[in-house]
Amino acid sequence: MTMNLTLRDFATMRLPIAVLVAVLVVSALMIKTSSLRHQTAEAERIGQTAALKEARERYERSGTEREAILNYLPAYRKLQSEGLVGEEQRIEWVESLRAANKQVGLFGIAYQIEARKPFVLVGQGSPAAQFLRETPMKLTFGLVHEADLMRFLEVLGAQKSGLFMLRRCAIDRPQRLDNPGPRQANLNAQCDLSWLTLDPPKATL
Repeated sequence: MTMNLTLRDFATMRLPIAVLVAVLVVSALMIKTSSLRHQTAEAERIGQTAALKEARERYERSGTEREAILNYLPAYRKLQSEGLVGEEQRIEWVESLRAANKQVGLFGIAYQIEARKPFVLVGQGSPAAQFLRETPMKLTFGLVHEADLMRFLEVLGAQKSGLFMLRRCAIDRPQRLDNPGPRQANLNAQCDLSWLTLDPPKATL
């Protein structure tokens, strides 16, 4: 059976065809939109998974860092109380000199304090090298005999006012016209030492 379509038939079918084309276009757009939404949702899921992983790792790191801080905090505070961490403690250093001088029974101490500077004797591989500082000090004082020098240094170290490193000490006997007495400065001592301080890194936001 043969079907012949006339122009009138095509005219009659224009509306259904238009509707069909519109439905196909809308369906294609819906499929494309659904695909795009799926891709966007997948990207968001991946992003949220990565963010969750990073947050979990950050939380775990914070727990480890907190544990390390709690472990080392007592030692850090002890160093702070002894004057090693932070700014220079020049007043405390001078008071320690005077206390040690009095306890050993010396005859007064003359001192000169230089400006603080990087401590250059630390090995290059040490992480503390960039934070350690030294404040050089020159001391001049009289001794009854040589043993007073060691006693003075021991008492000075026991003052807990800071950490110092003795660089050199020299003892000489002054020219005297009279006979040396039991309680007078029979010897002169000159010592160079460095007070050490640790300048911790500043926290950054």
